[in-house]
Amino acid sequence: MCLPWVCLFVLTALGWESYALVVGPVQLGNNGTYITYGLGPSPQNSTLECPYQLQSTEEVVQKIEWVFQDDSQTVGTFEWQPEDEARATGRLDGAVKLNRTDGWLELTELRYDLAGYYSCALTLSNGRRMEAQKFEMLIIDTTSNHVYNKINSNEGLCELEASYSSYAVYPDPTVLAGMFSPSRGGFYDQVTGFQWHKQFYNNGSVAYSFEDVHFKIDSSTPTDAQFRVSASVLKEDATNLPLHSITSHLPIWKKQGCPALPRRQNQQVNYYYATLTCTGEYIPNFYSDEAKAVVRCAEGYHVKGQVDSIELVCSMETLNWSPESNSTLICG
Repeated sequence: MCLPWVCLFVLTALGWESYALVVGPVQLGNNGTYITYGLGPSPQNSTLECPYQLQSTEEVVQKIEWVFQDDSQTVGTFEWQPEDEARATGRLDGAVKLNRTDGWLELTELRYDLAGYYSCALTLSNGRRMEAQKFEMLIIDTTSNHVYNKINSNEGLCELEASYSSYAVYPDPTVLAGMFSPSRGGFYDQVTGFQWHKQFYNNGSVAYSFEDVHFKIDSSTPTDAQFRVSASVLKEDATNLPLHSITSHLPIWKKQGCPALPRRQNQQVNYYYATLTCTGEYIPNFYSDEAKAVVRCAEGYHVKGQVDSIELVCSMETLNWSPESNSTLICG
């Protein structure tokens, strides 16, 4: 039994010279991943190829047949022969270039109902026939190129406010938006279903938008966090066909400083000339170039020794606290 896209025929039993034939996989020309409706039909935009390799000089391709399926039903065919006029049936009738010399299927008009599964089969001059695995071909209509994306940060509230709207897309796209972190493997705080607004149009296209959605920035926000919106169309085999992606980096979650000092037994820490960032770290405030921390005995405890406090300075180069002396504070 042949593999899905390669068959090896050994014909020695029939007295013929053995040869190998490789067919497929079916692919879009010009290394395309989908047909762009807005570009219209052209050899570069709307041609399906049926590549093959014939390792024999004794046999030639006698016929290439294309089958177009939608919902598992055959809805069109195209047959090409080097010496005869090509023929198209069903939905492909009048929508395919008939005078190509290579047997490829070139759509001469674009309609939404021409998207689906396409397969090709080769028949050789000795009567042998092989079929390539079917290929899901999508026709995507992005209708325009207008995308609105607005990001505001409120450092006082440690919040991010986002709004977005995009052009309508056919077929219905997958749109994701929210806080994204490569170190966490993707989105970790997303715009939820009820926050999305979907606008449906008569041609089946859908536009997505959301307005004034808030995201908190705090100590759990990863250092590689970013706000991202991505739109794509998914094929049935889960292959993702990206349409656009917008990434925003704002300083509200990028300010790095010194972490809060641990509270040791019977001690307390007070911070001076310091501002606490949204991610829970200390940086110098408006009035100083250095953030400082002073460690003293907690209320109700007394100093045991000659040192009654320890002052530390936040180094913005190392992002660590450095004591001004090597003294030890003991409280009891």
